[in-house]
Amino acid sequence: MKKFYLMTTAGLLAMAATPATAQVSLPTEPDPLVAVDVDLSTGALLGDQSVLDAVVEVGGGELLDVYLGLLEGSTGGTNFQLLDGTILTALETLGGPELVSAFESLVGTTARTADYVTNQANSASQVSTLAATANSVANVSATAASIGNSYALDAAANVVADLGQVNEGTGTSTVATVYSAVSDVTETAASIGNSGSFNADGALLDVAVDQNNLGNQTAALLTVQNMVAEATSTAASIGNSLSVEMPGGSKITATQNNAGTMIADLTGTIASTVDYTATAAAIGNSYALTSLDSGIVGNVSSSLNQWNGAGQIAKVTANIAASTNAAATAAAIGNSVSINVK
Repeated sequence: MKKFYLMTTAGLLAMAATPATAQVSLPTEPDPLVAVDVDLSTGALLGDQSVLDAVVEVGGGELLDVYLGLLEGSTGGTNFQLLDGTILTALETLGGPELVSAFESLVGTTARTADYVTNQANSASQVSTLAATANSVANVSATAASIGNSYALDAAANVVADLGQVNEGTGTSTVATVYSAVSDVTETAASIGNSGSFNADGALLDVAVDQNNLGNQTAALLTVQNMVAEATSTAASIGNSLSVEMPGGSKITATQNNAGTMIADLTGTIASTVDYTATAAAIGNSYALTSLDSGIVGNVSSSLNQWNGAGQIAKVTANIAASTNAAATAAAIGNSVSINVK
């Protein structure tokens, strides 16, 4: 047990006008107004001047108030901000991985934790149809999307979340376009059985996900383009899609089961185009994980099982003339996993 003393905010802070240049100065021998007990062997370093300066640099006086409140044992509702990479780097420089671990434990015991349990079930069909014609337009964006179940969580506090998705319905998305003399074109036809997204920069996540798709998903795109500077056409059908971005120390357990047939069909007639990219992608299960601040706090704990029991069909038919650059891709994938550690 380590005891040290902190002055209240009004008595011990002197800051510049803006958070970016603010500095914190402590009296050499302040009269103790608040006694702080930190049950950590490295607790004294958590009040180091360099750490306080780093907190102010990241979030100004308001974040410093949260930090001091944390050390005093209060449970301020924005403690998750203290997991900013700049602060963690300062802690690691001062006391190494042990101090970082001690700090994370202290934040974890006082930060808010939200608990979400969500179950989604869809048995109906989704149909989206888009037809567009554009002439002498600067920018065009066209999207047709059919999704059985969709879930997105943006975490601003520690979160425990359980998500269950079951889709039995078919999805059909159709895009038909004609463009002439357009600078920039982006068009997408997408059909997805189940879609889940989890995002957190500083909050810790403990997530369990179960996705089951039984419905066929079809995405079809037909385009005719003339004198287009830059164009991207995408037809994508996905049984289960899961995207996760969260800091090290978080945990996810997920299962994905696809029994529906995925069809992605793209047909393009292109003339006098500078840059053209065409992609048809049919995927049974897709999982993408990004672990943030891993060099300081460690990696995310990830456990994933994928099962695909149906076919994937991807087709691109392209007729391209008098164009500078063109790229066409047809990809049929049963199970896809992408892990990015930062």
